[in-house]
Amino acid sequence: MCNCMTWCRVPTDDNGGKYPISNHAPGCEDFKQEPFTRLEYDGTACVMEPHEAGAMLADSDEEYIVSTVMLTRDQFERMPEFQGF
Repeated sequence: MCNCMTWCRVPTDDNGGKYPISNHAPGCEDFKQEPFTRLEYDGTACVMEPHEAGAMLADSDEEYIVSTVMLTRDQFERMPEFQGF
C-alpha cells in the first residue's frame, strides 16, 4: 500500500527537475520507471515512446542525438505536447 504522498519531497528529485515530478516517490513500491526515448535536433528535444522514436528515425534523413530517459508513466503523460522541431 502506497503512503509516499506523506513523505517529504523536493520537485527536483526526478531527473534534475527537467520532467514533471512523479505521483510516487523513489523508494515507494508503486514507483515504476519505464524507458522513454529522448530525441534532440538543433537544440530542441522531445521525449516519446521507444517504438514511436524508432519509426520516426527510420523515416527521417536527419541526424538526431538519441538517449534513453527513465520516467514513470504519469510523468510522461503530464509532459506538454511537442510542437515540432
